[in-house]
Amino acid sequence: MNQSSTIILSHAQISNKLKRIAWQIYENNMDESSLWISGIDGRGQFIAQQIVAELQKISNKPIHQLSIQLDRTTFEPKFVSDSDFDELENAAVVIIDDVLNSGKTIISSFLPLLNRKCRKIEVAVLASRSHRLYPIKADYVGISMATTLQENLLFDNSNINDLKLILQ
Repeated sequence: MNQSSTIILSHAQISNKLKRIAWQIYENNMDESSLWISGIDGRGQFIAQQIVAELQKISNKPIHQLSIQLDRTTFEPKFVSDSDFDELENAAVVIIDDVLNSGKTIISSFLPLLNRKCRKIEVAVLASRSHRLYPIKADYVGISMATTLQENLLFDNSNINDLKLILQ
């Protein structure tokens, strides 16, 4: 971390935010027979796994995990899951990412899910910035933070025992 970096959220704060998001997801999807949790790329998938672990503590409903891997040159998503993709039809899906910046990565994930005829798609992020280029709004947000265009929010999960959200 360089001198111009500031820790916005500590490990304990991130843990609390993810627990709160899990409870919100549970409360808003109590009537669903199952739930799909979909993490985008490495950091979004890491957060998704943490939220799934929390959901499994508070709910006994089936929770399917879906990994969304984006080709950063074309923004074409690739979906990976141990579950049958046919079960996505008429299902509730929560797309999870670490930081919502422009909305491009999240919107790139929507079309294939819509083609699968998902009944409901929600978005959860650890942090949301105010620089949207696409009409994406997160349903579940750990922290909202207005930043300048020159600043970046970085979720650092390089040490799973010392998670940080950093402003650079």
